[in-house]
Amino acid sequence: VKEFHGHAVRAMRCPHANHVMQKIISTMPAPSLQFIVDEIMQDGFAKKIATHRYGGRIVQQLLAKCEAAQTRDLAEALLQDAVALCCHFFGSYAIQHLLEFGTADQQYRCLRIIEQNVGSIARSPSGVGVVGAAMQHTSSLDRIWLARAVVQDPKLLPHLAQARHGPGVVLQVMAALPERERARACQSLAEAAAKLRTSRYGKKVLACLEEYRSGSAEAGGFCAMGC
Repeated sequence: VKEFHGHAVRAMRCPHANHVMQKIISTMPAPSLQFIVDEIMQDGFAKKIATHRYGGRIVQQLLAKCEAAQTRDLAEALLQDAVALCCHFFGSYAIQHLLEFGTADQQYRCLRIIEQNVGSIARSPSGVGVVGAAMQHTSSLDRIWLARAVVQDPKLLPHLAQARHGPGVVLQVMAALPERERARACQSLAEAAAKLRTSRYGKKVLACLEEYRSGSAEAGGFCAMGC
C-alpha cells in the first residue's frame, strides 16, 4: 500500500491500476485508506475523480467503506456539485452512494438538492437513476415530498415513463403519493397515453396504470407487477 502513497490519484485513473486500488479498498481497514481520500481532496480533485470512468469507482467504494469522519470533506465537495454530478453518467453513481451511505445530514441535504432541481435532474438519463436512489434510500415522508416535486410538473412524469430506468421511478413516485395526488398523477399519464404507447418503456407504465385504474392492483403493489 505504501507504494501508492503520493500516486493514488494517478493510479485510480489508470485502466489497470484502478483495479489494484479497488482491491486495496475492499481488503484494507478503513483507517488505512485515509491517504486515498486525502489525495482526492488535494487541489479540488473530488469532482474530476467522481466523474472519471475509473476514478468514479474509487469514490463510490470509499463512500461505502470509510467512516463518516474520513469522507466528510469528500461528501461536502460532492454536495457542492450535486446537480452537475446527478446529470453525469459516472458522477451520478457517486451521488447514489452518498444517498445510500452518507450521514443522515448528508442524505437530507442531498435529497433537498434533488427535490429543488428535480425538473432538470429527472430529464437527464443519468439523473433518472439518482431520483430512483433518492426514493429508495429516504424516509417515507421524504419520499412523499420528492414525489410531489416530480408531479408538480405535469410533463415530467410522462417523460420519466419513457426513460430507460424510468418505469421503476414512476412507480415509486406513484406508490409514495397520497391517494388524491396519485389520482392527478394517473391523469397526467393517461393524457400522455398516445405518446407512451410509442415508447418501449412507456408501454410498461401504461400496463401498470391500466391495472391499477381497473382496481386489480394496489398502489403499493405497482413495483411488484414487474414493470
